[in-house]
Amino acid sequence: MEVIERVEILENNQLIVVLASGGNPRYQHIYREGAEVYWDNGLKAFTSPPPRSWSHSDWLHQIINVTKNCNINLSFNDETLWVNIPNNVKEQMVVGINT
Repeated sequence: MEVIERVEILENNQLIVVLASGGNPRYQHIYREGAEVYWDNGLKAFTSPPPRSWSHSDWLHQIINVTKNCNINLSFNDETLWVNIPNNVKEQMVVGINT
């Protein structure tokens, strides 16, 4: 189980999901899923491209689903930070996810 430390929308509009543990070097292979989800070792985060037709909420769900397919279970806790994410977007993001 990997605890999500922070969910953030960067200035370039990219969504990142930062892990409290700092992640694992093997996470870099997630790109092989062909789902536009990547591991950024410098950020210690899973990343998505800036939204085109999908919303930030769609991308968060994509990251969670793709990591789950790779046997990486992400979880939120009461200390998860939401940075540069409006409340209405956060509400969309957590729909259907156990927080």
